[in-house]
Amino acid sequence: MHIGHPSSGIPLTLALNNTAAANPQWQAGQVLDARVLQAQADGSLLLQLEGQNKPLQARSPLPLTAGQQVKLLVAVEADRIVLRLLDTPAEETALQQAWRSALPRQQPLVTVLQHIARLAQLPPTTAATGSGTPMTVPTAAATTTAASPPMPELPLPETGLRAQPTTSTPATTTATAAAATAAAPSPEQLKTLAMELLSRLADPQRLTTADGLRQAINQSGLFLEARLARGDTSALQQDFRAGLLRLLGAVQEQMAAPASAAPRSGAASTPALNPGRLLELSQHIEGALARVKVQQLQTLNAQTGPDPAWLLELPLRHGAGQEVMRLRIQRESGSNHGSGAPGWSVRLHFDSAQHGGVDSVVTLLGGKVGVSFWAEQPATAARFQQHLEELRGQLQHAGLEVAHLRSVAGRATLSEEPVPGGLLDLSV
Repeated sequence: MHIGHPSSGIPLTLALNNTAAANPQWQAGQVLDARVLQAQADGSLLLQLEGQNKPLQARSPLPLTAGQQVKLLVAVEADRIVLRLLDTPAEETALQQAWRSALPRQQPLVTVLQHIARLAQLPPTTAATGSGTPMTVPTAAATTTAASPPMPELPLPETGLRAQPTTSTPATTTATAAAATAAAPSPEQLKTLAMELLSRLADPQRLTTADGLRQAINQSGLFLEARLARGDTSALQQDFRAGLLRLLGAVQEQMAAPASAAPRSGAASTPALNPGRLLELSQHIEGALARVKVQQLQTLNAQTGPDPAWLLELPLRHGAGQEVMRLRIQRESGSNHGSGAPGWSVRLHFDSAQHGGVDSVVTLLGGKVGVSFWAEQPATAARFQQHLEELRGQLQHAGLEVAHLRSVAGRATLSEEPVPGGLLDLSV
């Protein structure tokens, strides 16, 4: 089974890929009672349906707890049976509202970064002279058919006065529109903000040092509110999420601005973006902000168990492109792996055009370190294998006792998977 992203008003959708595994007595519209038998800090669940002997194994970032009663609605979509998790509380908590808002809006960070990179790469153009058509920025009227994006969650630096609605004389209206045009960020300013955001992304070499990795994690957007609460104003300039909010605010101001005057004759400038491009860019940035919020909620949920964890995605500069590395840093109490020795584990996943999908787990338990790699491409797994002894020597030189080193071709199994790839995976 696989859990997809929720539709509006429904937290989860449980899709039974093998309809033969479903109870033949289930009817569309039927509501089933279920109980959460087990709930681990990493989101692993065991659900017991009433009247069914075999429990369902699941993994979810949603805040479910052992002993919690849930209701599942039976539905039929196309040729498959679907179970939808219904709301059980009479009133939603703030946490549930945050999940409901962020989950359906999130977008993959790497996709959003590619759109921002295209904005940063816009070539300068020279304005036409004489009677040529002037360059314009999109008007507010051009975007009235789309829903207005919500305002950013972080106060943004003021770029100037905003235009206010008025019913005064045409002369006053013209003056107000001119003031709003002057206040709105220019396409060149949007390009500059995009370039600044991309320039602050960590590069892989920076992550090879403890200080570089710590700084990249601290600036990932996951801890923005915590940093501001401590009075760390540098977060407004360095943090990834703060950079997204600045760019979103500028894009929204550009969308709301009336038509501007043409650039000065012969002046080089960035071409104006059409209303559709601005709206698309705004939606992508909002999707990235929702993605960071989902990571915050996942981490918050993972703090409640005996082995707290931090889940985040690190956007990286890699050559001329951008990549995203998913991290899970977890404190290990020792009860989960049977050794009884406490320690830490760092689990990561990344995809690249050159090496394909790669998963890795580094554990430090009882003073012993273990490293495992999974690579989708056999050639990549073979390269890891070739360098394992070199890695062993470096770890021993650092004073660490090596428990195991291994490289495996293929994907990690569900129990070994370093970072959950989907929202919720089920098997019956």
